[in-house]
Amino acid sequence: MSRFKVVITDTDWPDHELEEAEFCASGMSVDLVHLDARRPEQIMPHAADADALMVQFAPVNREVIASLRRCRVISRYGIGVDMIDVQAATERGIMVANVPDYCIEEVSTATLAFLLCLNRRVIPQDRAVRAGSWAYPPQEALPVRLSRQVLGIVGLGQIGRAVAVKALALQLRVLAYDPYIDVSRVATLPVALVGLEELLRTSDYVTLHCPLTEETRHLIGAAELAMMKPTAYLINMSRGPVVDQNALYEALARHRIAGAALDVLAQEPPSPDEPLLRLDNVILSPHSASLSDESVQELRRETARSVVDVLKGGYPRSVINSRALGLNACARER
Repeated sequence: MSRFKVVITDTDWPDHELEEAEFCASGMSVDLVHLDARRPEQIMPHAADADALMVQFAPVNREVIASLRRCRVISRYGIGVDMIDVQAATERGIMVANVPDYCIEEVSTATLAFLLCLNRRVIPQDRAVRAGSWAYPPQEALPVRLSRQVLGIVGLGQIGRAVAVKALALQLRVLAYDPYIDVSRVATLPVALVGLEELLRTSDYVTLHCPLTEETRHLIGAAELAMMKPTAYLINMSRGPVVDQNALYEALARHRIAGAALDVLAQEPPSPDEPLLRLDNVILSPHSASLSDESVQELRRETARSVVDVLKGGYPRSVINSRALGLNACARER
């Protein structure tokens, strides 16, 4: 029986018992190597002879991929694959797998949690009470009923659609921008598909759920922020570089928009001197919107199962580069 080497480059959890259990259940002989590496030079010495990589946030760039002598699959703990050079992997015939239905419930719920905190001014009121006041903060405008407000969703994939369903239940009017959406997927949702400029100019809350690509990098910059209402809020649940962070700081510091809620930043973790950390009109969380006990367990199992599928000669249920590799319909893209 063949013995395989699988390298886990990095994870936020200390043990890999769930992953080991999946490999054990498969009946395969697997040497599972646990790294704690988020730099290419730390990964390459251990991964060169790996049959598969499992990656959370480590950059698997062209240099790393060029060093892989027999790797058959790079399996991502998550949906986005912006940390993997998919083109380089494709050139080497390496499948790139993801978990396309990861954290849909969690991120959509976290988005609405941010929106409600912004709408109801939860953070400023908490600060005021802790400072000894028992009055609504005088510098804060009174909330507007959600039934009179508009939510703009940028990116209407599975998470974006889940956000829309929950927002509609709160009586928000919902707009969406997604130039690649299959209209049939949203035919039953009372969501208006509009251009990005109309969405930015009309929405009271703009929430980002698009993947990070060269096309979406700095999709929201100074010009786009200038289109937003001065009373509007930006919520970023996708990737930090989708927003020009310097432009966002200027817009927030000068009160050109009312505030922001960010689960992601351009640099994670941020530098202690990151200007956004000094602003009172920003809510921050540590890229944790996806987390729940259930979601993390499912993620770990599904990421390992993708590796098992490939090493057994099959396909994972989601292959990002299936068409480029000429794989058959069994290798479905999300």
